[in-house]
Amino acid sequence: MIVPVLFLLLAGVAAAEPRRLLVISVDGLDARYLGDPGRHGVGIPNLRKLVREGAAADGVVGVTPTVTFPSHTSIVTGVPSAEHGIVSNDQPGRPGQRWWLTSYLKARTLWDAARQRKLKTAAIYWPVTVGDGIDFNFPEFWKQRVGHDVSFADIAEKATPGLEAKIARVYPSFARSRWSDTAAMQAVRYLLEFEKPDLTLVHLAELDAEQHDYGVFSKHARAVLENVDSLVGWTLEKLPPGAVVALVSDHGFDNSVTMVRPKVMLGEAGIAGTVEVREGLIGASDPAVVAFLEKQVGRHGIARQVPIAEVRHLAPHLGHWVAGFDMRQGHFASADDQGPAIGPGNGKGSHGLWPTRENYRASFVLWGGGVKPARLGEISMLEIAPTLAGILEVDLPAAKRGSLWGRIRE
Repeated sequence: MIVPVLFLLLAGVAAAEPRRLLVISVDGLDARYLGDPGRHGVGIPNLRKLVREGAAADGVVGVTPTVTFPSHTSIVTGVPSAEHGIVSNDQPGRPGQRWWLTSYLKARTLWDAARQRKLKTAAIYWPVTVGDGIDFNFPEFWKQRVGHDVSFADIAEKATPGLEAKIARVYPSFARSRWSDTAAMQAVRYLLEFEKPDLTLVHLAELDAEQHDYGVFSKHARAVLENVDSLVGWTLEKLPPGAVVALVSDHGFDNSVTMVRPKVMLGEAGIAGTVEVREGLIGASDPAVVAFLEKQVGRHGIARQVPIAEVRHLAPHLGHWVAGFDMRQGHFASADDQGPAIGPGNGKGSHGLWPTRENYRASFVLWGGGVKPARLGEISMLEIAPTLAGILEVDLPAAKRGSLWGRIRE
């Protein structure tokens, strides 16, 4: 009976080995790109393969504010920004100074949980990763950014010692003057092939930059996304058997076609009172202002009155409001008190809008070993971290929502 017992012991060891996980974040990947790429004239066969063969959400309702650093931190903690501490991109009162350091985090992350279980971790250009706690790290960081261009040297200075040289030996073009999505995926390919981390996080930022400059669904944005698709296909060549890929994004996008200035509207109507514009909403606690705004719903780009319970749930810092009003697609609210009440926008893409705004959703797809094809409907961003934790079999006890892994895995 020695051989059968030994076989069972070895099988138990194999079963206990963690499932490897690669998380690819495409910054600003609006769910509409994945839902109907043909309509938007974009060729993304590799991303569509993940959607077709994997478990895909129709859209992801984000956290406030719907910007890069808070959202990426919720993706790896499962808690909203008020709890994990990364409440904005730039630190309040410090323009250009982002929340670079892991020491700013107030919540347990996926890499914390993985490290406790002695799993190997890697992060490539992931926000809030400058510091200890990640085995192979090329963090998002810059001293000064020119437009959207980030110096490669700034990132390499904060990276895991010796990692740059190892990657450059395999991919000589890796050490270049500016950071790029290509460099990020070269690093991931190297890690998958040679270091074999259990958890790998990578953040691709070029689509977001292009949409800010030229608009969502612009020909420039489509070209960048098609390049991302090629990089994903190229990188997956090194994916180990049985690994799982999570494709995520931090927020949707909308184009600023029309600008709405509620302070100017109130002045023209002769109504004295305070109105705020925050998280893409127009908000007020003054009864006269609320009554005026309620009459504007369906006009002047104001789409709806958001249930106040939703406002307080998604944005506790707006709990002093009595009412909040969201905008129609293509319409942005402005806190300006000068200019036309209704005027042209700049035509560029932007985010930081209300999470449940029409056609404004992030993306989520799981594909790979043990994942069965499924349509998940619309999910919350706070469901992503516990789902990823379930794949790795690690714990995130503070996560606000449950894991989807039980209904996705075969």
